[in-house]
Amino acid sequence: MSQVLAEKRLLITYSLCTVLGAVASITTGIAWGHWKLTLDQCVNGKNCSCILYGQHTPSKFLGGSAAPCIWVTFGPLFYVLFTIAMSCFHGYRVIFSSRSVKTRTVMSKNDAGETVETRLVQIDDTAPLPRSFWVTLAVLTSIWTVYALVHFAIFLDGFYHTCNQYRRTLEILLGVHGTAIPVIHGRLSCQSIFDFMDYMQPSSGYGYRDGFIYTGADLIIGILAACFAWILFAMASFINIKRAKVQE
Repeated sequence: MSQVLAEKRLLITYSLCTVLGAVASITTGIAWGHWKLTLDQCVNGKNCSCILYGQHTPSKFLGGSAAPCIWVTFGPLFYVLFTIAMSCFHGYRVIFSSRSVKTRTVMSKNDAGETVETRLVQIDDTAPLPRSFWVTLAVLTSIWTVYALVHFAIFLDGFYHTCNQYRRTLEILLGVHGTAIPVIHGRLSCQSIFDFMDYMQPSSGYGYRDGFIYTGADLIIGILAACFAWILFAMASFINIKRAKVQE
């Protein structure tokens, strides 16, 4: 893989990571802000305002600790700053940087047995970067790959935890018994569970939700964005490692 091709691919990859990281952060922030006052009903001053890792109780449904929401909402902003910087760097080099000229001489013989010297000139390349640059970026993107994976895993786990806990709350709100219970636990998707939550979860005495949002769709979009950001970081890491192995 030539350097200019690698930089073009990295430009696209980092740009997409920037967008996906912002989407993951914004969607979580919207859901967290919408449900914060409704779910934060813990006693003894404990903050349980998070839409992730919600908790079923016999009397009311509580949110999870604020820590997961803080992490999932603001965590992507760290790698977004990195990807913005790298997008600008590679974008400038691909679009504006002068191309380096490479000349290669090839000796061959024609049909008459004469030696022919052929010179090949290649100019479609960016100015060469030192191998140390690619090694450093390979390490950094590998770290960000693990970071994005942890972010995605916590986001997904918190989503399913709230979903499964609210299934138990839904039994009480709907007053279902007997054979109807397996429908709630086995047939309804988490999207449907959050739809019930949007319309059936009462507001608390400490705050009132301003209208309705599609909580399930909002969180699923954020989860997908976090997942694809992780995949793209893995791709960027692969490209950087491949370039680091090239002997100039």
